[in-house]
Amino acid sequence: MQLPNILILAGGKAERLGKVAKNLPKSLINFYGIPFLYYQLKSLEKSKFKKIIISTGYLSKQMELYVNSIKSKFNFKIVFSDDGKKSLGTGGAIKKALPLLSKKFFVIFGDSFLNVNYLKIYKNFLKSKKLGLITIYKNNNLSDSSGEGFSDVEINNGEIINYNKKEKNPNMKYINYGISVFNKSLFREWKFEKRIDLQLIHQKLIKNKKLEYLIIKKPFYEIGSRKGITLTKKYFKQIHKFI
Repeated sequence: MQLPNILILAGGKAERLGKVAKNLPKSLINFYGIPFLYYQLKSLEKSKFKKIIISTGYLSKQMELYVNSIKSKFNFKIVFSDDGKKSLGTGGAIKKALPLLSKKFFVIFGDSFLNVNYLKIYKNFLKSKKLGLITIYKNNNLSDSSGEGFSDVEINNGEIINYNKKEKNPNMKYINYGISVFNKSLFREWKFEKRIDLQLIHQKLIKNKKLEYLIIKKPFYEIGSRKGITLTKKYFKQIHKFI
């Protein structure tokens, strides 16, 4: 079974990182002489994706120059979707990239390294016959002491009933793992603002009982926070020689 296209959302400013990414896109932060994006692309190549769309915004020219310098090393096509000068939000970036995407497509973030079985996720999405799927990770964390981030997803009786990064409650035991799958038709079924957060798309699907979920048990690695960078560096120390 061939995987559909995958969109990498890599247009953010990395404001939480301060000087670490002041004049550099997060995706190009260096680990052992290798930019984070290279690790990410190598992982996607291993999963046998055939087309990668990278959504850019902040310092997009740097991203394009780097990718153009290394894309011949990969066995898939890489294209860009640029948000432009004004941020469209994560959901708006997806809308902008729709003409470049297959009828069904994956979405991941440019600051996450996810070593998972994408084919298994895709099969679960197809089996559900829903418009979207979100991957989640059980971390039971309403305080940010673990380095995994705050729990923001609530499950009840086998259904996802709540996903909210701002309004927490004790029943939230899971966190968004960072992989979503969508059917393009959801953007025809509902109208979304030009600038919108991806979370609002998930919430719309939850409200209409059209969002499937899949629990992932492997930990994820992210570079959106200083603590995340530290943990990612430790992990990459084990694998960078094989990249």
